[in-house]
Amino acid sequence: MHDIGYGAFIENLLYDNQMIIEPLYLPAQQTSGRQFYIYRGDLECSVAPGNKRHKLKYHLQQASKENKKILATFGGPHSNHIAAFVAQCKHQGLTPLIVVRGETWTKLTPTLRQAVDSGALLFPSERVDYKLGLRANIKKVVDEYYDHQVYWIPEGGAGAEGVRGCLDWANEIYRLCRGKPFHLCIASGTGTTAAGFAASGFSSMTVFSALKGVVSLTTDIENQCLDAGLSINTSIKGFDEALHGGFGKVSTAQLDFLKTLKTLNPDIPLDPLYTSKMVYKVNQLCAQGEWQHNHTLFVHTGGLQGWQGLPLEKQVY
Repeated sequence: MHDIGYGAFIENLLYDNQMIIEPLYLPAQQTSGRQFYIYRGDLECSVAPGNKRHKLKYHLQQASKENKKILATFGGPHSNHIAAFVAQCKHQGLTPLIVVRGETWTKLTPTLRQAVDSGALLFPSERVDYKLGLRANIKKVVDEYYDHQVYWIPEGGAGAEGVRGCLDWANEIYRLCRGKPFHLCIASGTGTTAAGFAASGFSSMTVFSALKGVVSLTTDIENQCLDAGLSINTSIKGFDEALHGGFGKVSTAQLDFLKTLKTLNPDIPLDPLYTSKMVYKVNQLCAQGEWQHNHTLFVHTGGLQGWQGLPLEKQVY
């Protein structure tokens, strides 16, 4: 590590609008000689931390160009995207409208309660219809009710606008790295964030899908770049990550790992659904001698509010 000045690099961390890179200590690295770092996207913005703010950036600009005051999107009852979307709308004086996956709720989740308290309008959607996204019948109903004055954002802030926003973010983080040859690690849902980073200056990246049964992750990322008019500059490897029971679920092994990680990094909380599963998998590969990158940079994509959706006995942070 000392031969390329990583010690001096870390001693002189750049704090610019809460853009912070710091070491992350993994249980398996003691015997591997590998070094790990994390970009603290969770500290970047108090209104909407993590990647969601960047995915929304150009969507919000386009809505402004179209003079739309009502913005609508899709999300699950514990969605990180919903939390960021509502916060951004409130910050800019816009009305947030959310099509929520699931027909009924006996009780609003903390995420949905906070959304309603911030002025969001909720529309429940049957799961079959919800899967149709912007082709869903519920969208047609909403459009007709509001006389087609609604600007729609795909689930998770996806689309070309989301990719371009994440490219801007990736370039900011790349400049923060000051030429250090980090191998990048990104957790992925829709693949939009990964697509933005794939078009950036980073030379190599591993993407960890949070979704079950992903078989064409790299192809999907490439297609999203093409749709956004961007060229891929990054070598990509994809993992259908350790599922821990499926999307939105956590396993006992994952929670035990996070408790150990917390003792090593007490001031770096990870979210339960994305970043922590990615770090778990890399630690597993490192322990097996299958992680070949000397200097790895994880991108913390936020989502700490996701812990609110888990029972008290599973809380780690």
